Amino acid sequence: MKTLIDLLTQFTPWQIILFIILLAVAFKEVSDFVDWFKQKTNKRDESLKMDYEMKQENEERLDRLETNMDKLTENVDNMTGKIDLLVSSDRDAIKAFITREHHYFCYKVGWIDDYSLDCLEHRFQHYQEEHGNSFIEGLMNELRALPKTEPKKDE
Repeated sequence: MKTLIDLLTQFTPWQIILFIILLAVAFKEVSDFVDWFKQKTNKRDESLKMDYEMKQENEERLDRLETNMDKLTENVDNMTGKIDLLVSSDRDAIKAFITREHHYFCYKVGWIDDYSLDCLEHRFQHYQEEHGNSFIEGLMNELRALPKTEPKKDE
């Protein structure tokens, strides 16, 4: 207690009041700084939380995209198989059609008109594009060798 009295006697009342005011202002500034620091920390925490939530959302989207991509890949594989089957079926249908027309024009009629030959050529071209075998090529050569007009009948 004696030290406190000695301390108070060393300073004038105005100096003590000034010291108390300075101490209050310093306390207020420290308090403001702590509040500012808390605000900055809270903003940083909120930002980190938002970043984390965005990351989680992006990971969920990525998972959904991967699932969709897997489904699309499976669908494309299925469609590819079906398209291959259709091409094979079309190739067989063209082969049967050209064989039937060959037998009709070569064995029954004995000649072929230009339009029928042109239609057969187009079908044969599709057959080749579908990687058909050379059997039909021989039939087409026989059809091309037929006369283009009906032979005159001897009366």
